[in-house]
Amino acid sequence: MTRLRLWLTPATVVIALALAAVAVGFSLRGVDTIQGWFADPTPAASPQPTYTVPGAIRLPSGQYAAQGQGCQGTTVRPDAQIVVTDPGGATIAYAPLSPGRLVDGTCELPFTLTLPAGKGEYGIDFPQYGLMPYTEHEIADLLELTIG
Repeated sequence: MTRLRLWLTPATVVIALALAAVAVGFSLRGVDTIQGWFADPTPAASPQPTYTVPGAIRLPSGQYAAQGQGCQGTTVRPDAQIVVTDPGGATIAYAPLSPGRLVDGTCELPFTLTLPAGKGEYGIDFPQYGLMPYTEHEIADLLELTIG
């Protein structure tokens, strides 16, 4: 006659408890149906409406270096971003400045913001210019800022 030895180690106890928990979870969800094997679907939250605002920072002569047809600010870093905050100061959007282009003797650094609608007031932090308050209506008319 062969004897079966059962070794209870911490690892086997943990595995046994995990299997028991899974079995209990399935029985509570009704494993007799296919639906019982899967979690109930969670309805998707309706997306918050947004709007897109194109803009640009224009650097006057002396504040940029021309590079062929393009340009780069001497005081505004190439990796600079526009940061938008809500009335409580939380960041709600940001946009990197695109590569500069020469426009009418200035270096224009374009950007595009996608903002959540309905915040009322926003703070927009421009590189080298600082945080400025705007209403939703003002932002829609914005955004061309000349520094210098």
